[in-house]
Amino acid sequence: MERALEQFLDESAYARGLAPLTCEAYASDLRDLLAFLRSARRRTDWPEVVSGDLVAYLERLRRRGYADATLLRRTAAIRRFFAWLLESGRLKTLPTETLVNGKRPFRLPKTIAEDDLAARIEAIQGDAPADVRDRAILEVLYGCGLRCAELCALRLHDCDFAARRLRIRGKGSKERVVPFGPPAAEALVRYLALRERFVLTWKKGALAADLLAPSAPLFLSPTARPLNRRYLSALVRSRVRPFLPEGNRATPHTLRHAFATHLLAHGAPLLDIRDLLGHASISTTQIYTHLTDQRLRSVFDACFPRAQRSPKP
Repeated sequence: MERALEQFLDESAYARGLAPLTCEAYASDLRDLLAFLRSARRRTDWPEVVSGDLVAYLERLRRRGYADATLLRRTAAIRRFFAWLLESGRLKTLPTETLVNGKRPFRLPKTIAEDDLAARIEAIQGDAPADVRDRAILEVLYGCGLRCAELCALRLHDCDFAARRLRIRGKGSKERVVPFGPPAAEALVRYLALRERFVLTWKKGALAADLLAPSAPLFLSPTARPLNRRYLSALVRSRVRPFLPEGNRATPHTLRHAFATHLLAHGAPLLDIRDLLGHASISTTQIYTHLTDQRLRSVFDACFPRAQRSPKP
């Protein structure tokens, strides 16, 4: 069973071109399913699996309090895997046909007020390498609306300071060009001035030469290693979250939501925001109109005189 699962994951990563984070999620979900089938259902091969096994697995997750979005993602992973088993001749029938198709619950993305976020980023003023690097990371995350994986994939040669823009590799290996403003440019210049010294402190010889080449990662961890999503999440939590109003979340993706929301609030066309974010469909970008609607409602209720009058019985 493991061999078939690993082959599917390999094909998903290379032949089918799925995003790395999607492959990681599939691997985690399907290995958890495999453990359940072996321990709780005593299955030793994939053709032995029946629809009742899969329903029991999802029901167990539901009883344990897994979110609806997680259950939908796991159902999608199971469907894709068993479809692959059928296509590759390992199955004759699909046990997934009775699985119920759900709908992802609609939730507005969390964002941060423009003044609060600007104040937190601008408060990072130190000359220490960590301060300079973190300021540059936050300016680029927020100032370009990048996903975690996009920022981690940035290379030195992706920065065009003359035109003040970045070349981004997004989902599905799609490339786009995103401009950056003066604050991000200034922060990047300060960071790059320290980067070589930073690399040479931690790396020697060929390793240092590789990290100084134009194709090397733009941003590095405190030990001169490429960044990952976990490091970025910890950075945002430590630099931004403690200083926000109580109840406000702060993750790298929160800064991406803030980028889109603040653009829309200042009059940017939705189609342009879609292109800057790298969304494949305008329907994905339209979620930010709900955030602006909420803001307008609160302004209306607070400021318009007749909105404050109680209706007559």
